[in-house]
Amino acid sequence: MTAQDPHPAPVDFSSPSQFGLRGRLISNTGLLGGARLAAALMGVATLIIAAKALPNNAAFGTLLFIHAYMLFFSEIASFHIWQALIRFGSIEVKAKNARRLGALIKTGLLIDMASAVAAFIAAVLLFNVFLWAQSSMGLASSFEAAVLPDGLSLKQLIIGYCSVILFRQINVATGLFRLFDKFSILALRTLVMPMVRLFGVIIAAHQGWGLIGFVAIWFLASLLSYLTLQFFAIFELHKRGFWPIIRREKPCKPLDFPGFFSFVFKTNIDTTINSVRSNFPSLAIMLAFGPAIVAIYRIAEEIARLLSRAVSLFDQVLFPELSRMAVDMDFKTLSKTASKAALGIAAVGTFISAVMLLFGDNILKAAFNESFTQAAPLSILLLIASSLIGIATPFYTVFYVLMRPGTAIWVRLTGALIVIGLFFALSRSLGIFSIGWAAIAGAIIEVALVIVLTRNLIKKSKASSQNSDPPSSETPLGGA
Repeated sequence: MTAQDPHPAPVDFSSPSQFGLRGRLISNTGLLGGARLAAALMGVATLIIAAKALPNNAAFGTLLFIHAYMLFFSEIASFHIWQALIRFGSIEVKAKNARRLGALIKTGLLIDMASAVAAFIAAVLLFNVFLWAQSSMGLASSFEAAVLPDGLSLKQLIIGYCSVILFRQINVATGLFRLFDKFSILALRTLVMPMVRLFGVIIAAHQGWGLIGFVAIWFLASLLSYLTLQFFAIFELHKRGFWPIIRREKPCKPLDFPGFFSFVFKTNIDTTINSVRSNFPSLAIMLAFGPAIVAIYRIAEEIARLLSRAVSLFDQVLFPELSRMAVDMDFKTLSKTASKAALGIAAVGTFISAVMLLFGDNILKAAFNESFTQAAPLSILLLIASSLIGIATPFYTVFYVLMRPGTAIWVRLTGALIVIGLFFALSRSLGIFSIGWAAIAGAIIEVALVIVLTRNLIKKSKASSQNSDPPSSETPLGGA
């Protein structure tokens, strides 16, 4: 057990939820699901308005590329400290050790700040590399004269837009609300960005602001989304009485939290690989085909994200629950919960794919124009890939809660390399559809690997638990 705080502070460790496991999963998933569904609908409406208001597909694709470029670097540098905060913080919450939890939170805040600065610097410095690669593929930036106002370059837009990365310090806030089961705040924050974008593009379309106006709206929406979450996190920490402890405590020391920094480091590698996989297509298609094709891809991807966003929100709910099971060494329930989650995700993915197969072409023609006809078949390929990745997601979560992020790294790296290699190998023969088939191939490999490895890992954890004492924060489950 974690040693009790010798000087317990008057802090609040309570969780507002009175439900059991199934009740929490259903209520929190429903809450986030409703918010994500509303956000997705607003997102689709925003894209339709922007596509019609901007002068051509190249301008529309440029807008979407700028945002994708920012996300690529912000997510690559992000350590996703929320996973470590939940996994290690769950033990301290159970022991009601305010000092150790305060040290975890303070460490997370410092890591969040440093990673945001590093991401911004990398985004600015490496854009010249992107321009060189684009030029070497014969695309240069010839489209800029037709898309951007006189005197303004794509590089200037990228640098200005990427400054929003400095405010994307949201990992600790995300972990805090998940740890204390405050998913209502996360649901509220989910709606901020799509609402600001939707109202903004309506105004921009009416006023005829052009590409620069739309870029400014995307920037403002992202900024407000990040600041909203941070504001509520500060309020939550103040209300629970943690701020004095966070100010007083020193960052985590490796000897006090064995395995913590190894876990954080490996988590960052895994999330970097995952970010490369999720954001690579927009950058690669910009390199290979130019901004007009990026616009087609992003419409197809937005449809596929109806599923991937649902999977992501369910994983947000699932991670704290599986962490509690791991702390309690309830491996039987952990295994059953992960398997049932995977089956549920597969069913939802199959349904959405069938709807797109039957009605997708007509829907997209009505919403956009004939230039987006390739988006419908491409979206079906991306939905199949998203369904497969969705099946793998609960098993990736098992790797983390059983303190095996290294396993997740190798599996995800294998899938990412397959996707990247196949895209460039097939791009000349299959065009834009190469990214869909590459994504499916990589996802199939990942699903096969995570199922086999998770089964073996749980068996080993069960055997180990029968010959060891209950886990504590001093001896993390399974090591790092």
